Amino acid sequence: MGSARPSMHELIKMRRRAGFVGRRGEIALFRENFDVSPLDVRHRFLFHIHGNAGVGKSSLVRELVETARERRALTATMDETVNSVPEALAALSAQFAQQAMS
Repeated sequence: MGSARPSMHELIKMRRRAGFVGRRGEIALFRENFDVSPLDVRHRFLFHIHGNAGVGKSSLVRELVETARERRALTATMDETVNSVPEALAALSAQFAQQAMS
């Protein structure tokens, strides 16, 4: 008899290890940006990720944050709960301070 089919949980786990589906372009663009001088007009200082619920934005952000931290870059993220410039600056400041301590 053949082996049993993998469960849905096992399939999801295998696919997570294999990487993102349909996100390789975004990840490559983000990684390549580290090799572009900040003086070059092609360099991006901000990446804005948006889309419908359930399309993998949070997973993509986690991957990008990990990539940036591997390059020893400071990272900060915000979502729609930030409603003003003072709140945004406070969120950025707190996240940067936390990374500076670690």
